[in-house]
Amino acid sequence: MSMKLLVLGLLIEKNRHPYDIRQTIKGRNWHVAFKIRDGSLYYAVDQMRADGLIEAAEVIPVPGDNRPDKTIYRITEKGKASFLELLQKQMNQTAYPEHPIFSALPFVSVADKEKTMTLLGRQLAACKARIELMREVAERKEGALPRGSVHLIRGILRFSEVEKEWLEEIIAEAESGLLFEPKPLEKS
Repeated sequence: MSMKLLVLGLLIEKNRHPYDIRQTIKGRNWHVAFKIRDGSLYYAVDQMRADGLIEAAEVIPVPGDNRPDKTIYRITEKGKASFLELLQKQMNQTAYPEHPIFSALPFVSVADKEKTMTLLGRQLAACKARIELMREVAERKEGALPRGSVHLIRGILRFSEVEKEWLEEIIAEAESGLLFEPKPLEKS
């Protein structure tokens, strides 16, 4: 997801400080679906301000030496138009499956078996933790969220459940040694 789309969408809801944007993302569990670093968030805010998409709504002095003032931002009319354009562009993209281990799998036959088993186990553990988190989020928040957010949570949950099954298959083949075979299986 575009950082611009995310920030502008949250500023359409209400005026916010970048820290509030970050906390809202975490509070809504969006960090599970979108890889967002603080540096890229603050950089995006600076760029959008320079491009006239957002502007300072309020500057709150922060007491103490060497502490920057707290700037609350609002979206501009230009920002609203840009947001709608970005939203359409995002909805128009087609999906393709992508997983961090996809690019490693073709070469796994030359990998260290123990390290590979450990790493696959970590992937599975992270996937199971994500599933548990999304189930908890769905139970706690589903009735209080907009429908789009409900479908986001359900989508993450369903994709994660399929990922879990897939990782379990890979681990089973690794445990049997089949994953590390250098040649394809002979067809019978």
